[in-house]
Amino acid sequence: MELITILVWIACGFGCYKLAERQGRNVTIAAVLGVLLGVFAVLGYLIAGDKK
Repeated sequence: MELITILVWIACGFGCYKLAERQGRNVTIAAVLGVLLGVFAVLGYLIAGDKK
């Protein structure tokens, strides 16, 4: 069960990285936030949209 949890957190970090890359945001901060905050960070980057 712990392995699944770790994989989900890593996937969230990668998802935030890819969203930030597409939106023109800082990818390092996005990846760290994705790992630390998980699904909440992914939702935040989905809601934020493109950087103007």
